[in-house]
Order: sequence, then structure tokens, then C-alpha cells
Amino acid sequence: MTRVALYARYSSENQKESSIDDQFRNCEQRAAREGWTITARYDDKAISGAITDRPGYQQMLTDAKAKHFDVLLVDDFSRLSRDSVESEQARRRLVHWGVRLIGVSDGIDTADKGHKMLAGFKGIMNEQYLTDLRDKITRGMTGQALKGFHCGGRVYGYKLVPVADPVRKDCYGQPAKIGTRLEIDPEQARWVTQIFQWYADGWSPLKIVNELNRLHVPAPGVSSWRKVPRTPVWSTAALHGELRRGTGLLNNPLYTGLYCWNRSRREKDTDTQTESHRWRPEQEWVKTPLPHLRLISDDPWHRVSLRRRSVSAGVLALRAWHSRARSTGRGPKYLFSGLLVCGVCGGRFTVHDTRCYACSTCFKKGRSQCANDIKVSRALIESLLLQPIQRDLFTEEGFAVYRDEVVRELAALRKAKTPTVTQAQAQLKRVEQEIENIMVAIKAGILTPSTKSALEQAERERDRLRHTIQGQQKGPDQLSTLLPTLLARFQKVLDEMAVVSQHEVDKARGILRALVGGSIVLHPTSDGHTRFLTAELAGDYAGLVRLVVGPKIILVEGRGVEPLTPTLRTSCSPN
Repeated sequence: MTRVALYARYSSENQKESSIDDQFRNCEQRAAREGWTITARYDDKAISGAITDRPGYQQMLTDAKAKHFDVLLVDDFSRLSRDSVESEQARRRLVHWGVRLIGVSDGIDTADKGHKMLAGFKGIMNEQYLTDLRDKITRGMTGQALKGFHCGGRVYGYKLVPVADPVRKDCYGQPAKIGTRLEIDPEQARWVTQIFQWYADGWSPLKIVNELNRLHVPAPGVSSWRKVPRTPVWSTAALHGELRRGTGLLNNPLYTGLYCWNRSRREKDTDTQTESHRWRPEQEWVKTPLPHLRLISDDPWHRVSLRRRSVSAGVLALRAWHSRARSTGRGPKYLFSGLLVCGVCGGRFTVHDTRCYACSTCFKKGRSQCANDIKVSRALIESLLLQPIQRDLFTEEGFAVYRDEVVRELAALRKAKTPTVTQAQAQLKRVEQEIENIMVAIKAGILTPSTKSALEQAERERDRLRHTIQGQQKGPDQLSTLLPTLLARFQKVLDEMAVVSQHEVDKARGILRALVGGSIVLHPTSDGHTRFLTAELAGDYAGLVRLVVGPKIILVEGRGVEPLTPTLRTSCSPN
């Protein structure tokens, strides 16, 4: 019986879901003509073929590697991928795994001798189709922007109004939509004007954001569909953005009646497959005057622009003085970055100005969202928090638990990788019977190269099983002899933690995360005279086992070692 799998995909939410059924029907007809049995179906709905991380696609590749089917049918080669490199890799993988790939409509069949050339041409054509489509979309949107239509997402202070064709109808008999225009939203426009006035009067972005959140002013994104269930609040990043690229509410020229489009484009990293925005040269921007959308007059806009340029120049000078930008999108540069959690709001403590850690919620969204405004020196954090981790986190009583846990985990790992004594003995009995049968055949005069090979293979299996049974019967007690070495390795890691080099910071953070159970909670505290932070740490022995024994140790799901050390509190003076 030939087992067949079907894969179908459509790329746009505007396409009908029946497209999947149409593709499946075409593949089913081919399978019926060949007399094949369909055993699996995979599909991806409203996902572009340029994206490789598609659930149905990835599951199909996983099952193909596991040999769950013999033939893969797709309506045409472009359903697999619109990326020529990815489609070629998929073809090579399937051929290597022994799975026959057939494109029903375009005639590609990996069983044919010349399929490589045809598949290569088809992959290039599919990728070129996306390039041509992108250019056509950009050309059409440029025309829309020049006509005064809006080609982007929601803009705070305005509402989107669809524009219908007075004559033309769509397929449902309704007026055809020809574009979207922006109209001033009076309620939001009032707050845009107020924000510009506050900033022109010298208010900081943090003070403005705190006041907006205190007054419960709806933030940008409240009315739009969001995957995150929590209600968005104002943050400083929404106001200041980046001056030279015109991002952020305070830099948006639309508030002066000038609409700018085509400032950036999306590009995919060929290694990570992640998308990022790349800014276009200013001469490629499409600028359209829309005076009826003006919200800010010349005087406040001029005063805000002067102050924004001054602040931006100061920030750039500060970053140059520190030799690197604090927010570069690269890996963490500091030992406790990402591990510190605010005990008030649950937000992250982040590096505030390269010298201090502070609650990101408080200093980006205002005290109305979190009142924990204590800043603490980064050097003080690293010195004080490393001391209890190195000295007190794992006590003598805790080490006894850790030792037992290592023995248990090593024994469980060995048990999972090797058969039990009973299973090995039963298998050994079958192999010995097989050897005896082969010897009987040899004595009867049946001696061929295959007989000799089968005998040698059976003898090797017999020796392996005997060795396995002897090793299993020794018991797990000898594993405890490994512990002194493991402990020494752990102590060496802790001793070197304080002098870790810059390029090893990320690895050291991973070690700390395993030791403290993922995070360290910082609580604001006061003794009546001074406000300071206390750090709450708890040792995670399961994390210690994974760290010292190595990544091959896999803890049983649902189990683990509860932290047995008492909670440690380390006082950190405010900066």
C-alpha cells in the first residue's frame, strides 16, 4: 500500500478558505487514479509562502522524516514555498528521506530523471512572482498616497474612513472600496494638542506619560485588534521615537498636515528568517500635503522640534561617550539583565543609564503604573547579589539533596537509554536461539555469504546484550563517585562568575537563571529614614543538576527539586 500525504496552502486572508479544499480535491483525483491511499493532510491558511515557520508545513516535514508517508502531493510547487532556496531544500530533504514529491498541476515529479532542473526553474519563477507582486503593490500604493489616501495603519488623533466608488460594485453588489482616508478624531486630537503643549512647556516624556496614564487617557492601539489581552498604556517610546526617522508622536509630520509614506521597507534575515524594518533614503519618501488634517500650528511644532533636536543631540553624545548604544538590539551586556523583576508591578528591572538598574514600567510608563522609582547601581547589584549566590545559596543540607538528585537523574537517564535487565535477558535469549538456528543450518551444509554475515551480526548483538546486563546489575551506587568532580566544576563556575568577560555575559546569565529559578525579585523597602531595595533569591536544585551534569540530563516532567534554602534578602542602597 502506497501511503500518500497532501499539503495545501493559501497566502492571503482575502482568499477563500475553500482554496484549501480545491487544492485537496485536485490532489485526491491524482491519488485515486494511481490507487494510492491518503493517510495524512496538512494545510496552512492565510500564511505567505515566503514564510518557512508554518505549522502545517513544519509538521509535514517532521512526519516525512519519520517516514509516515511515501508520497507527498501538492497542487503545484509554489504551495511548498515561494522562496527558491527553501523550495530546493524541501525537495532535497524529501528525496533524501525517500518521499516522492509530486506537483499535480505543474508536472513536477521527483521520480522523473529531469525533475531537478524543472524544480529549480519553478522555484526561481515562484520567487520572482513575489518580487513582481511586491513591486506592483508598491506602485499601486504610491498612487494611492499621491491621491491623498492613507496607506498605513492607525494614527493617533485620526480615524480611518473607507472611501467607496460611486459607480463600481464589488462581487457582492456593494459599492467597491477604492481606498481609505484619514479624518480627525476630536477626542484623540485634543490629547495630541495637549501633549505637544506640555512638551513645548518643558515637560519630560515621562511626566507626560505619567499624567496621561493617571487620567486614564486611552493609549494608541486600544481600539485596534490585539493578540495581547491586556489593555495598552502610554509609554515614553510612543512619544519621542527617533527624530531623524520621524517616528514617535512628537515627530509625526502628519500633525502639521504633511503625509509621508514609503519611509521604510521590511526585509528578512536569510539566516534567522526574522523580519526587520529598513529605512529608505528620504528622496524615496512620498510626501503629500493634506492641510485639512493639520492638528498642530507652526509655533508649538517649531518649539517641540527645537527641543527634540536638542534632546536627540544630547542622547547621541551620551551614547558616543559610552562608546556604544545601550539599546542596540544585540545580546545582553550585563550580568543580571533580564533576571531582575520588580516586586511591585512584576515588570523587568532594566539598565536605566548604563550605570543603574530601574523598574522599566515606572520609568517608561510613569508612577501611575508602578511607584517603585528606586534606582540601584549596577556595580552594587552585581557585587552584592553574587555574594549570597557564591556563599550561601546552596547550604550543606541542600547539597545532600542535590547529591541525591544527581544520582537519581543519572540513574533515570541510563534507564531510559538502555533496556532493563529483564528486557535485555529476554532479547538475549532470542538472539542465542537465532545463533543456534544458524549453526544448525551451517551443519546441514547451508553455508553462504549471507549466512556468515547473519551469524557475525547475531554474535555481536549477543556480546552487547551480555555487557548491558552486567552493567545494569552493578546498580546506581557507583554514580556517587562522580559528585566530587561535579561539585568542583560548580564551584569553579561560581568563582569565575564575578570576572566574566564581555563576550561570556550571555552564557553567565544562563547559569545564573538556572541557579535562581529564572528570576530575582526586588522589593522596595524603607526603614523609616532610607528607602532601599531587598533582593529575594531562592536556590533551584533542579537547575543546579542541569547546570553541573550537563544538557543531557532531562528532568522528569512535573518533578523537580523544590528550593530548600531560606529566602535571602540583600539590601541595595538607592542610587
